[in-house]
Amino acid sequence: MNSKLKRSKIVLVIDPRGIIINGGADAINRHIKYGEELNRIDKEFTLIVLSTSNLEFKPINKGSLAEIHKISGPTLNSYKFARLAAKFLAEKKWDIELLVAGDPWESYWSAFLLRRIMQFKIPIQIQLHADIADPKWKRLNFITRARFNLAGLSLSRAEAIRVVSKSQLANLKKSFRINGQKVTIIPIPIKTLDLVLKVQQKKPLSIGFIGRLHQDRGIWEFVELVNKLNSQNKTFKIVIAGSGPDKDEFLNHLYIEVPKSRVSYLGQLPQEKLARLWKQIGVLVSIAPVESYGRVMREALVAGVPVWATESSGVKDLMDICEKGTVKILDLNKSASALNKDFEILLKTKVGPKFGKEFIKENNTYAEKLAQSWVKVISQSKQS
Repeated sequence: MNSKLKRSKIVLVIDPRGIIINGGADAINRHIKYGEELNRIDKEFTLIVLSTSNLEFKPINKGSLAEIHKISGPTLNSYKFARLAAKFLAEKKWDIELLVAGDPWESYWSAFLLRRIMQFKIPIQIQLHADIADPKWKRLNFITRARFNLAGLSLSRAEAIRVVSKSQLANLKKSFRINGQKVTIIPIPIKTLDLVLKVQQKKPLSIGFIGRLHQDRGIWEFVELVNKLNSQNKTFKIVIAGSGPDKDEFLNHLYIEVPKSRVSYLGQLPQEKLARLWKQIGVLVSIAPVESYGRVMREALVAGVPVWATESSGVKDLMDICEKGTVKILDLNKSASALNKDFEILLKTKVGPKFGKEFIKENNTYAEKLAQSWVKVISQSKQS
């Protein structure tokens, strides 16, 4: 490492669960982009990520822009990670000015304990991607209820919070009484929007599900939808992209409802391949009970694919800015025939280019805005 980097001002990202390394090229390249934008604002700044993984991982060093290091295997033990991070940092001569936690749980408390161990007097910013303040999220299961209560402690302690939507901020204020002055709204940038293949006007007779295959993402409701649609139409196909702990059980249930020949399971796709997937999907189904933003829904609209989504704050936000009719509320209480009619309407819906052009332009600013928020938090902390 060169001497210039040793004197750099560091924004340190804390990732005990290994979300960044295990997220593959998409997550890694996104953080390198954050580092580029941070360094563009101030040449003295460098972004450093301390992450985890059970896989072999060679440290990534982009000079004065960004570094990504693996310091252990994934852990939920915040104290353990904080101690390992402190040991790693003890060998460095970094001037750390901000800790960034990727969630209000393991990541925040790792950052909090690291700050105590190292006797740092620096702020912590929490990155909050899920709409955990939505009352529906709290009621999903016992674990989300416990995490909801723990998040209340960390969010109130954090010096800064980054959320991804206006409705998410509104829910934070209502559920946790968070001071809106310490919250910044910045969606997650999608690096590959320029690679998205536009769908022709005539769409394939199919529905798509893209994302984590977990019960909290509405997979059993998706099976129910397939059951109802199949009672009316025996020819539509299903495209699944994603992985998760409930993958096998989910696919087995789908194969009970429809023949395997009508289901295309593609696994977890990198963003570049996902950008080319849209020509196989007639209608994107987003059926998660809670959605804060909806990156995949936005990408679908950019590709010209209409969206069929259960009601959530994120879906409402999207409907306010997209072309009328291109996003339709999915109501499983409807009869099978009514749902099939909605499906047929969506297949005939033309998604114009207006939303895509505006969103691509806005999306290209998100990495810079996040870097600016870090510099702002550091500046405000020094003034207080």
